[in-house]
This record gives sequence, structure tokens and C-alpha cells, in this order.
Amino acid sequence: MSPTAPDNLFPLPLTAFERFMLADESTDYPMMFYLQVRLKGIVDRDVMKFAVDEALSRHPLLCSRVETTNRGGHWVWAGGEIPKPDWDHERWMVEEPWRQPIDLTTNIGLRVWGEQGSDHATITIQFHHACCDGIGAAQFLEDVAIAYARHHAASTGATAELPELRPLNLELLKNRNRAEGRRVANVSGSIVRRIRIVMKYTIRYLAQVKLPLLSKATGDDGERHPGLGLLSLKLTRAETRGLRDAAKQHNASLNDLLVRELMVTAQAWNSNISNKQPRLLRWKQPTFCVLVPISLRGPSDSELPACNVVSYIFIARPLMLVARPDELLISVRDEMQLVHESQAGWMFIQALKAMERIPGLLRLVMKRSRKNCMSTIVLSHMGNMLNAIGSRLPKRDGRIQMGNLLVEDVCGIPPIRQGTAAALSTIMVSGCLSITIRCCPVGFPQSDAQELLNSLLQGLRQTATTTCPPPKGAAQAHVSVSV
Repeated sequence: MSPTAPDNLFPLPLTAFERFMLADESTDYPMMFYLQVRLKGIVDRDVMKFAVDEALSRHPLLCSRVETTNRGGHWVWAGGEIPKPDWDHERWMVEEPWRQPIDLTTNIGLRVWGEQGSDHATITIQFHHACCDGIGAAQFLEDVAIAYARHHAASTGATAELPELRPLNLELLKNRNRAEGRRVANVSGSIVRRIRIVMKYTIRYLAQVKLPLLSKATGDDGERHPGLGLLSLKLTRAETRGLRDAAKQHNASLNDLLVRELMVTAQAWNSNISNKQPRLLRWKQPTFCVLVPISLRGPSDSELPACNVVSYIFIARPLMLVARPDELLISVRDEMQLVHESQAGWMFIQALKAMERIPGLLRLVMKRSRKNCMSTIVLSHMGNMLNAIGSRLPKRDGRIQMGNLLVEDVCGIPPIRQGTAAALSTIMVSGCLSITIRCCPVGFPQSDAQELLNSLLQGLRQTATTTCPPPKGAAQAHVSVSV
């Protein structure tokens, strides 16, 4: 049975960030992100359908489409148009859904396809970013896992005690764009001081140019990416602990350290491809920039269904500073601490709202900047996402048990914008850092993506071993390729 429309919720006006996601996408660069789950066992497809339908009924924006209006558009219910998961591997490899944009005016922003082997299954979930952010997607995944476990237990007569789904309040979706109750930018001091701070960062942004990652491919010689083109690696516990210790030496977080490592890797990568300096206006300072999504959720959002309560932070550093790794890490640490203390990510949302006050300005800005590099790399840190699922479901052999299935691995990847060659996501799995990369399918071949990931791995290992040398015969980091 398809999910039913909630009462008194639709039509639901789009927020500034949702409109930004729609304005910033193009046919070749849709604003879509992915979660991919690897399971051990044979998926009961009937039970999975019940589980997905139950989860969708709790997250209405994943069952909705967009109606455009003179006031910016709104969400309308489209629960009767939910596509079925595609388990035909040969068909979806031919149709390549990852290359097909989702038109939210005619379709919902969710697709699911899967591949079942003799004893393993891989399920890929594609989200349009206008519908929800990574935290919202993780909420949906948790609901699917728990609902599958419960439905499977009911179908087999199992008596094991299983958790209930977390309480959600659909009415909170009406307030997803409001600052009340959330962590909002709060710059202290007089109005003169606040204006001076805003002007400082505005001028700094305008005086910078973000350098893209260079590709070794020339012309049309770049090979086509196989499938979705995800590449993953998993560090050992010792290596992960070494990275944490390296960050602690500078009172920084693991995420701060990863931003530093990406900038250092980007500079070494570009230097190995070309020694030529970019031709820029003299007042434009070349920088490497890492875009970091940051949640704006507060205590009042514990029962909020999947949606976008997220912003962007652009961490840009000049080439000379990138060449000094210790100073670079301290600089990144200080900026991220300031961001968290004042919730500076909210300023990006405020800037979007300000541009929307002038009709057509946001789309004009997006159109003029579409071919420019907004950031060198995107880094989305998913943290201990599996803990939310693993703490509520039983475990077997150290893995989360989901009915007759065991969850072996989860990875995700954010969207790729034109001008940005690579997007990465990180997640902690059983105390090990797992990193997934997807590179631009246009002009950045898969061989470059693999080499870039190898370069990052080499730098991470070097950083980790300076604080925690691995024992002889230590296990190598696991590297995998996925469609």
C-alpha cells in the first residue's frame, strides 16, 4: 500500500536552501546524493517494500514533487507516484539512473535500485538534495532498517524484542526554515563590529579564486566511469587512531585534519600535473577550497522528519599556507571553532534569502557562476551514522542484524557541482575511518579518481604513522569499487 498524504501539511512552501538546490543544478550536474548499503544475505523483497513504504510515510518530502509558482514554488503530495525499487541489474546498468537527472516538477526526489548476489546484496538510494540533507537521509535509512527487521520478524513469527520507530512530528516541517530553536549565527558586539566582520569575510571571498583539481585527461581521452563510480577505502583501527592523535596534538578535530589533508593532497596533485601558475587578475588570490556541509539543527529538531536544515562553509586557504601543513591545520581549526561557536553557517542561508528579495537575482548569480569553481573539493563527514542504527538493533558477529540480513557497510556521497572535480564523504565503521570518493564524470576519468584517492591514502598514512607507527605486518587499507 502506498503512503497516504498527511493532513494539513501540503502545499508546503520551498525554503531558500531548497530553491538554491534547484537553481544550482543542470542536466550534467544534478543536485543528487547517494547512500549505498551492502548487506549479507538474501533480501526479502516483499518485506523490503513494506519497510520502505512505512519509512516513506514518515518522511513526506521524499514522497513529494515541486509545483512552481510566482512566489518560488511549493511541495505537493505525490505518494501515488513512488517508483518501485529496480532489482534488474542488467536493465539499470543500461539505463544508468545515476546519469538521469530527477525532474522534481514531475517526479519525487527518490530512486532505489539493487543487486542481489548469491549471499550479498547492494542497495543504492538516490536522493535529490532539495528533498533532504545527509542527516535526513540517515533518518530514512534507520527507519527502513528497523521497519525491515520488524516486518521480517512478524512474517516469520520471531519473538525477538525489536525497537519501535522513533517518534516524528510532521508539523515541524512547516518550521524547517525558521531560526527559532536552532543554532543561529550570533556575532556579539556593536552593529559596527558586526558589519566589519561581515565585510571582512565578504571582501576576502571576493579577493579569492578557487582552484579546481586538474585532470590528466586531454580532450575526449578520458574513459567513461563504470557505473556510479564510487571508490572507497577503509583505514585500520591503528591508522584511524593515529589520525585522531595527530589532530589532538593541535587541539583539532578529525574533520579539521581531513580538510587539511585534502588541501595538501590537492596542491600536490595539481603540482604534479602542471607547474604553470594560473593566469589570474593580480588582486585575485589563488586558493584551495573545501566545501563542508554543516547542520543547523537544534534541540527542538529531534522529531523533525527528513528535510534540509543544513548550510555550507567554504574553507579556502592560499597556496603559501597550504605548503605549511601545521600552520594550515591550526588555521582550519580556528575557523571551524568560530563557525561552531557563532553558527556562521546560518549566514549562507541569510545571504540566499537576501538575494531572493530581488526577483531573478539568485538564478542570475547561479547562471553566471555555473562554470566557475565554487570549491576544489566537497567533504561531507557522516560521523558515527551507523551508531544510530546499531545502538537500536541487535548485532551478530559484530555486525548490525536487520532481520535475516547483516549490514556489512554503508557509504554516501554528496552532489558534484560543475567546476568541482571531486566529492568525498567519511564515516566511522567499527572504529575505522571509511572514505568514499566520486569524481566528476565529465573530464575527470576514473583512473584519475583512483590515483587521487591513492594519493590521499598515502598522505593520511604518513600523518597517522608520525604519531602511531603501525606494527610490522599491519593490515593494508581496504580499497573497493562500487557501481
